[in-house]
Amino acid sequence: MSGLLQHNNNSEKRIDKNVEVKTKQISRADVGFTDIEKDVIPTFDVSVRLDNHARNALMALAKTTAEKRSISEMLSIMIEDYSKKLNGNTITAYSEYLNALEEKDKLSYKLKNHK
Repeated sequence: MSGLLQHNNNSEKRIDKNVEVKTKQISRADVGFTDIEKDVIPTFDVSVRLDNHARNALMALAKTTAEKRSISEMLSIMIEDYSKKLNGNTITAYSEYLNALEEKDKLSYKLKNHK
């Protein structure tokens, strides 16, 4: 058993201990340790009431695409496509109303989560 570990105490091999290490200082914020809350709009599930025919049409559209999307994804695509076709005044009003609703969601989320 004593022959299993054979250490050569060869003192002729010298290890170069003069190694230069270059470091870069990073802040706590760079690695995500910060108390500053980013301006994030939360995403959470909500319910939307529609009749069964509208739901069926959305599901059929979503499932017949090559990507087999969900109804939520299909609605997002349809909203994006429709909003691109709006005229100047309507898109301005839409953007303002959407921003107000997003701010409301952000505030509600903060109040619910006490942050």
